[in-house]
Amino acid sequence: MPQWPIVDDVSLDDVALDSKNVRLGIDGLDEAGIASYLAEAEELLDLVRELLRDGYIDNEIPIVVEENGKYVVLEANRRIAALKAIHDPALVGRFSTQVERHLSRYSDADTPRNIRVMVAPSREAAQPVLARLHTGKPKRSWVREQQAVFYHAQLSKTVSVDDLRTRYPRETGKIVSFIRMGEMRQLIRGLRYDDPELEEFVTSGRLAMSSLEYAYDRPRIRSVLGIDFDDQGKLASRKLTDGQRRGVMHLLARFKAGTLNTRSNELKQSSPQHDSFVEELERVVSGTTAGGSRSNGSGGPSGPSGSATGGTGGAASGSTGSGAPPVGSGTGGGSGSGAGSTGSSTGSRGPNRGDTRTQLDFTGFTYQGSGLAGLRRRFEELSRINVRDFPNAAHDLIRTVLECSIKDFFDVQGRQLQGRTTLGGSVDALAREFQTDQSMTTLINNINRSGRMPTSQYSGTADSLNATNHNPAAFASHTDVHEAWDRIKPILVKIVG
Repeated sequence: MPQWPIVDDVSLDDVALDSKNVRLGIDGLDEAGIASYLAEAEELLDLVRELLRDGYIDNEIPIVVEENGKYVVLEANRRIAALKAIHDPALVGRFSTQVERHLSRYSDADTPRNIRVMVAPSREAAQPVLARLHTGKPKRSWVREQQAVFYHAQLSKTVSVDDLRTRYPRETGKIVSFIRMGEMRQLIRGLRYDDPELEEFVTSGRLAMSSLEYAYDRPRIRSVLGIDFDDQGKLASRKLTDGQRRGVMHLLARFKAGTLNTRSNELKQSSPQHDSFVEELERVVSGTTAGGSRSNGSGGPSGPSGSATGGTGGAASGSTGSGAPPVGSGTGGGSGSGAGSTGSSTGSRGPNRGDTRTQLDFTGFTYQGSGLAGLRRRFEELSRINVRDFPNAAHDLIRTVLECSIKDFFDVQGRQLQGRTTLGGSVDALAREFQTDQSMTTLINNINRSGRMPTSQYSGTADSLNATNHNPAAFASHTDVHEAWDRIKPILVKIVG
C-alpha cells in the first residue's frame, strides 16, 4: 500500500460517496441516490447490520481523494454509506425502516461519526491500488487448523465457548468444531512418542488437522480411542490408557504413511472397510494385531517405515484436506466430507450421492439471521445429527428450523408474524413477501405442493413435514431427510444464510 497521508478524526459529513463508483449502474446520482442504490443492489443493509452487531474496525482505512472541498471515497463506499445510513436512516429512502429496525435491535451499538481516511494524491494514482484490492487476493485466508488455534487459544477460566459465540457471531456455527480441533491438536502434541519421525510429522504441522478430523469425527473411532467431547467441543478427559495411546499412534501413523486420508473408505461410516478399520483399532488398543501377535509397542503399525498392514483403503498418498468439512457445519465433520458415501473396495472415490451421507450437506450455508441463540443452536444440532440413526428426529428438526427461520426473517425487518402462526401460515407469508422473485417463488411452490405426486417430490413439502410431526403412522427415512433438506436449504440461504 502506498505511504499516503492518513488524516484522523474526519467527520462523515466531510466524506462524500463517489458518483463514479464502478458498483453504480446509473450515472449522475446524488449521495442519497447512491446509498439507495447500494441498499438495493449491493446488500448495504446487511453491512449496516454487521457494523451494528460487530462494530466498525478501521484496519482497512478508506481511501479518498480531495475534490471540491470534500473527501470523495474511492475505496470503501459501502462501508461509508453504511455508517452514514446508521446515523441518518433517511439517506437510504424506502430502506430507512429496515435500518431503524437494525438500530432498535442493536441499540447499544457504538458506531463512529468520525473516521480515519487515507488521502490519495489523485484518482489516477489510486487506480492500481483499487485494482489490487478488488481483482486480486490481498489477504490469504487462514486454513481450518489456524482458525482452530485462534479460537481455542482464547478459552480460559473467564472466557467460555458461549463467550466466543457472542464475540464472533459470524462463526457461531463453527466455533464448536474449531474447539474440538484445538483440543485434539493439543492432545496429540502432548502425547509421548516412541517414534521420533512420527512425532516430527505431528508437531511440524505436516499432519493436516482437517484430515485427522475425518477420523476423530467418527463416533466408533472416538469410542475405541477413549476420546469424548462435550457439547462445547471440549475433551471430557485428556487421559488415555496405554492401549488408547497405541491406537492414536496407529491412526497418526496411517496418515503419515499416506494409507489413510479424507477419501479412504475406512473413514466412511457406511462402508464395510470402516467396520474393518474399527476392528483393527480395537486390536491395536487391546494389544493384539490381526494375527493375534502383540503390538510392536511403538504405537505405530507393523511393517517397514511405519506403513500399515491393513491395506491402502484410500486415494493416493499426499491427498490433502481439500475435502474439508463444510462452512456452517456445527461439528465440522458434516456431509461435505462424503461421510457414509459408498466407494469401491479398492479405495477409489465412489459416487458422492447426497442420500448416502450420514449428515446433511451444510456447504455454503452459515446462519446469519438475527443471532438468536435458540435458532442458532437448532442449526448446530441439525448440522450434527446423524440422519441415518435419527431420520425422523432430523426431519422434525428441519420443519422447526424452516418455520423459525421464516419468523426470524420477518423479525429482523420489524414485521413479526403472529406468535401462533403455523408452518403453513409462515410459508404463505414468505410466498407473499417474495411474489416478485421468480426463483424464490419456485422454491416456495415446491414446499406448498399437495395432492398425488412421486415420493421424491413429496419430501420437503409442508404436508410431508407436518405428517412426520403429527401423524403417529408416518416416519421419515434418511433419504426423505436429504431430499427435504435439498429442497429447503436454498430458501434458508436466502432468508437467514
